[in-house]
Amino acid sequence: MNKKWLYKEIGMIDDDLIESVAYIEKTQKNNLKKWIGLVACICIFISLSSTVYAVEYLKNQSTELYIRYLSPENMELTPGIEYDADKFFDALKSDKEEYVYIAINRLVECFNDEVLREKAIKKITPFIKSEQEKIAQAAMFAVDILSQSYQSENIYKLSDGSLIFMLFNNYSDYGSHNVLWRIKDNVLEQYIAFPEPFMYITDIIPSPDHSLLAVKMASNKSEFIVIIDIINGKISPELVGTARGVYGAQKGVNVPMRIDNENYCSINSVEWITNDRLSFNSMLTYNNAETAENVTVDYEFTNKSIAIQINN
Repeated sequence: MNKKWLYKEIGMIDDDLIESVAYIEKTQKNNLKKWIGLVACICIFISLSSTVYAVEYLKNQSTELYIRYLSPENMELTPGIEYDADKFFDALKSDKEEYVYIAINRLVECFNDEVLREKAIKKITPFIKSEQEKIAQAAMFAVDILSQSYQSENIYKLSDGSLIFMLFNNYSDYGSHNVLWRIKDNVLEQYIAFPEPFMYITDIIPSPDHSLLAVKMASNKSEFIVIIDIINGKISPELVGTARGVYGAQKGVNVPMRIDNENYCSINSVEWITNDRLSFNSMLTYNNAETAENVTVDYEFTNKSIAIQINN
């Protein structure tokens, strides 16, 4: 529609004003184009600046080594059937921090070979000064084990003189690797490797007489706990799942077993009451985790008896 015609039809302005309006509109369009161009340039500049800033930010954020979960394949670095120390010595030269970190922990397995143990101590020691905190901590722990100093707080001494520890201590936000190692009579062995969903060991609590260990574990969804008599080679059932089943039966609640063995429960306040009796608080979930009961669980290892009390 012609704007001059419209203005005349509604009888509000004359021809001179129509021409003036047309001129103003033309001027405004030209000015608008200039402003649009200027704004576009500013936006491009801001976008480029933001991109540079984001790249720098991500670069800084990626300086800390982070590993969420170590699978057996990850820990081999390259596929192999038997333990190969040379593979891990070579990995210490890698520019990949993850490889270096894995190699340092795996070289602890050289413990039983005196020649390889001395070589591992020599090769790992420089990494104690690494700027990467996880690598430095791993190196200190590995040297502590290999040099037979045993000063780390992550080494648990049992009443029979044997030593229990984990490798990859606190490597993830969730905890440490899910394998317990034992040194007895100066020989290192892998004592137990927990299956899924016990993916991480989050804490180890020795009994007062150091004859039993309460081992707290976690997946990405649940928490678990077992008691191990390493000296006599015995282990309790998983106590959170056991308590959940017993308490559910007492309350007449159906407690189906999940295929993945997840329980969606939590644990806190783990404490040895006696050398044989463990107590802990747990949030037991039911009905697909829609309801939860806050309880205290007492378990006597020798008698295999469990008592559950609801917390008000």
